[in-house]
Amino acid sequence: MVCLGQTKTMAEESIYRAFGRAVATRRRKLDLTQADLAARARMSRASVANIESGRQNVSLHHVYSLAEALEFAKVSDLLPASSKPPTQEEFDVILSDEHMTPRGKAQINDLIASALAQRGSKRAGA
Repeated sequence: MVCLGQTKTMAEESIYRAFGRAVATRRRKLDLTQADLAARARMSRASVANIESGRQNVSLHHVYSLAEALEFAKVSDLLPASSKPPTQEEFDVILSDEHMTPRGKAQINDLIASALAQRGSKRAGA
């Protein structure tokens, strides 16, 4: 994928994929075809298909057109949630077993952080 002559970062790719999934999910909920949505948003069906698959960068005016065509009250309702990773404080757990080693506690915290990160990325796409 290319963004203004440069390769997209992984974060950019995930944002475009999440945005595309949101568009496709809402389009299906409204029982619209890609062609129907394209006509409403004044863009080509191929552009809608590429946006839904995360292959196409989305211009700001297209975000507004898509939000209106998909009957969102606010443009922000169409945008994916921020993928900011949780802070250590947000997922630290208090382990009550005094026999647990510091390494064991660190492994458990890493496991929880990984699970929360995966859960967050799935929510962003939902």
